[in-house]
Amino acid sequence: MQFFWVNLGTTHKEARAGNFLWAPLSSRTQAGKVQTRRHWDNVGKVKAGDLIFCYHDNYLRAIAKAEGDAYQAERPPTRSFNEWSNQGHRVDITLTDLKHLLRSDDIAPTYQAQFDARTEPSLFNNKGSVNQIYMAQLPADAALYLLEQAAVVADYEDQLVDAGSPGKSPSVTTREALVKARVGQGAFRTGLLKRWEKKCALTGLKNPNLLVASHIQAWALADNKARLDTDNGLLLATHIDRLFDCGLISFGEDGQLLISDDLAAEEHKILGLDQYTSIPTLSEGNRHYLEKHRKRFSFA
Repeated sequence: MQFFWVNLGTTHKEARAGNFLWAPLSSRTQAGKVQTRRHWDNVGKVKAGDLIFCYHDNYLRAIAKAEGDAYQAERPPTRSFNEWSNQGHRVDITLTDLKHLLRSDDIAPTYQAQFDARTEPSLFNNKGSVNQIYMAQLPADAALYLLEQAAVVADYEDQLVDAGSPGKSPSVTTREALVKARVGQGAFRTGLLKRWEKKCALTGLKNPNLLVASHIQAWALADNKARLDTDNGLLLATHIDRLFDCGLISFGEDGQLLISDDLAAEEHKILGLDQYTSIPTLSEGNRHYLEKHRKRFSFA
């Protein structure tokens, strides 16, 4: 399952009325040179069942589901740009409006900090405005973030779970465990409480109300086996979990605390990070998943 973002602009009425998206294969410069664009090519990557976040006039307004794979089709008569080729990629969609619209200004800071470097091409410019592109491909964790912010993640849970086991639908019991694991509950949390002796792996905090069952490799990026794997989890104090989830900290091969350059020295002290140096009891499985976390957030 893949995820995309489309800037509809003047084509928003066409997308709604015709239930399709289209982009040219190429265009020509004034000098006659043929040019392709990555944000156009992304339309050709869409497969049946993929989700496309639809943006128009400063807001994320709808989510489209691809009804089939993208295919080549002639330019719609509404597209009047003579520079564009007559052939392009088309995706037929079913579009669902969001009840809670997302303003781009509200999501830009978090999106830029956590996801934009892994979005192809990037969504936002250095001023926090949406780039003038047609379609971007999103990482799965960015898509989950947008679904959560729009308060519709429950509507797509079955698709997200099925995407974690391609070709094999989980049992009802496993499906329930996977849904609970996404929010750090159920058997996943129980397993981490036992594994980490009911205390934060880094700080030793024991108050259960302040402990989070945190995935090392994010739930959205993992397959269903990893989503339930105790080795793919750390029991962390709430503020440590937030730092870890945002990639402001990570842990090295031997469990040493790694702190991002994006966190100022003064903030280290405020958050009490200077008190802690490492997690002393990592398993081989923990190390395997932590390598993925470090790579995701570009820790050396």
